[in-house]
Amino acid sequence: MDWYVTYSEDIGNKPKSSNYYKATADNFTNVNYDDTDSDDFSFQSRKDAISYLGKDGIFSEKIPDFKVREGQLTMADAWQKCVNNESESVLVCEAGTGTGKTFAYLIPAILSGKTVVISTASKALQDQLVKKDLPRLFDLLQLPPDFMSLKGFNNYLCKRKYYEISEKFVNSHALKFEEVENEKNSDEELLDLNEKSDLIKKEDLAKLELLIQRTEHQLELNTPQCDFAEVNSLFSKGVVSKVTCAGENCYKKKCPYYDECYPFMARQKAIRTKVVVINHSLFFADMQIENPFDVMQPSILLPKYRSIIFDEAHELPSIGREHLSESVGSSDLKKFEEDLKYMKKQFKCPIGIFENSYKKLYKAYRDLGAYLKTAEGGGENCRNLLYYKYNDYDENNTDPFYAYQHRNEKFRELAGNVYRALTDHLKVYKENKDLDEDFFARGCVYISCKLDTLVALMNIDCSDGTNPNYGKYVGTVTVRKKSYALSLTPLEIEEFFGPYLAQCEDHGISVLMTSATISVAGNFNKFLKDIGARKDTNCLTVKSSFDYQKQSLLYTSADFPTISDNSRILKIINMLSPLIESVDGGIFFLTTSHQALKSAYELLLAKFKGKRKILCQNGMLSNSQMLTKFKEDGRSILVGTSSFWAGVDVPGKALSLVIIDKLPFDSPSEPIFKARCDLFDARNKGKSNHFISICIPEAVIELRQGVGRLIRHEDDKGGLVICDPRLENKSFGKIFKKSLPDMRTYTLLGDFTDAVKKLIS
Repeated sequence: MDWYVTYSEDIGNKPKSSNYYKATADNFTNVNYDDTDSDDFSFQSRKDAISYLGKDGIFSEKIPDFKVREGQLTMADAWQKCVNNESESVLVCEAGTGTGKTFAYLIPAILSGKTVVISTASKALQDQLVKKDLPRLFDLLQLPPDFMSLKGFNNYLCKRKYYEISEKFVNSHALKFEEVENEKNSDEELLDLNEKSDLIKKEDLAKLELLIQRTEHQLELNTPQCDFAEVNSLFSKGVVSKVTCAGENCYKKKCPYYDECYPFMARQKAIRTKVVVINHSLFFADMQIENPFDVMQPSILLPKYRSIIFDEAHELPSIGREHLSESVGSSDLKKFEEDLKYMKKQFKCPIGIFENSYKKLYKAYRDLGAYLKTAEGGGENCRNLLYYKYNDYDENNTDPFYAYQHRNEKFRELAGNVYRALTDHLKVYKENKDLDEDFFARGCVYISCKLDTLVALMNIDCSDGTNPNYGKYVGTVTVRKKSYALSLTPLEIEEFFGPYLAQCEDHGISVLMTSATISVAGNFNKFLKDIGARKDTNCLTVKSSFDYQKQSLLYTSADFPTISDNSRILKIINMLSPLIESVDGGIFFLTTSHQALKSAYELLLAKFKGKRKILCQNGMLSNSQMLTKFKEDGRSILVGTSSFWAGVDVPGKALSLVIIDKLPFDSPSEPIFKARCDLFDARNKGKSNHFISICIPEAVIELRQGVGRLIRHEDDKGGLVICDPRLENKSFGKIFKKSLPDMRTYTLLGDFTDAVKKLIS
């Protein structure tokens, strides 16, 4: 029998989480939460949100030019009833751009006096809430600031790592670490782990020292905006990976800086804070630890809360799938390298047995990686489905996954070598646990998780009835030039998130899920299904306060080149050149692929060089740098893909025209998307198909995000061009158009050009 069939009687069960947060669970002492929801703001509870936001309300007196927004009042009132247990606990609210939804959900939550967690999809919004919105709101409410931001361990500086690097720098006067090409190194070089690191410059060390000084000052003053030495936004990835906390490599209570640990202090403070702002990634990480989704148990990562708000809630399904996945890959070696570093420092006895075991493990991982790169065409950022079994093999198969089917035995052999090397490594850890029981216990858990994941992956396509994961999870391989990962990913989050929502309802915990883009043509069914919510969940639509008829124009046409036309970007730019030349303001050219982005950039550069600056999301500048230059110039053309479709705010004339190259359907070859579609079709034979139920709704949400870049404020004006003829000549085009804001629509380019010039003049 195959190795992956004999491993366990529990074949197919989802593996235990190998999430790095779990590895540091005992860093955090259990806390008595009984008094954390005392009504500190009871003097405010007599007031409701309307008394602040309504006509003649407190904010109208305090904020110059304050405007009452009916949508904001509607949303605040509905959410306040949830928070006060006057209605059902769970509320889904689609709040259009300009509603003022941030204050609408913050005010009722704060005035309740209960601990509230706010979760965002993006760190940008998370930072905005903590650095801008919450300070302003607490000041307006005349309350002492009681809020903070909380992020994952790998966002924070690790003092142990920082001082180790600093010591090496002092000893050597310069750090000249070069990237190790493992295939060329001897075993001695491979195991000289204390001397291996990424390049780190003197300037970076100086910045890190200043960061520590600033953080210590913030801690001394107890400032709400203290970021606990967050480094991700300040340094390159190479530096961040060397100085941030990684849970599975944490020394925990044996660390000399344990009492000064920044993520530990952040979580201790969060326990005592009323408003804690996190991101969806951290939320799902918390759900993977002990007692997942048990809302009444103390959490390792989060305070015990009575209200939770998910902003940018439309991202919950995709982020949930990503963070509820497990993987085996080249990054695992880093954990074992760190273990050897620890042993060299802590153990007085020889560690040759561990070094020899690591060499075997390293070779097994390396050999599997080398094969995958060959099968994946050199490892050029490929991500494909894994097919393992010969009953999937077809001589006439022409799809891109043929290599796995054809070379099935070789893949199984190499994966088996990794399995056996992990098993041997686990045995070594167990046999030597007396050296450091806590350290080796954590190591055994980590290795066991990897073994469980590998076995589940190798059985993921087993459909003989013995595999409960069949149809629920998908196996994928991601191969890059210097890394690879085999991942086990859930196709849906409803079986995880649904029970969580049910528990919240049972225990009176208020839940708000809000975004500007949740529904499809006014229908919430797709979102409710994706998150596992009840069909009769309270859903509210709050329209934008913007007057789109006066502020915006839309151009669509059946004359745009077809999607299959290889020269469509060239034809689009030629068609729109008169419009682009006439617009007195900045322009976004949003694409749905990197190939289209490259083509658009080159063509626009050739056509408008000397007339307009052309900025491109091609790695030359960071997104924030591009956006700054775009705003400063006022007439640039910015060519961007996915990350510029959402979360970007350019007020005024600096953004006067948005061009979208085509409807943003997901690629049918993307492995997880393909597997989700296949699963849907298998479940709904003769009833519905994945194009209607998955492809269109998700493309509608994505399009609405892109369209939302145009009008961000009451004074904004501009035009929108969607260069996809299917809006006009396909029946599903009506669904997209019905989901868009109520703009003045044109089908003649000349008329549209004149109208845009007049509108923004």
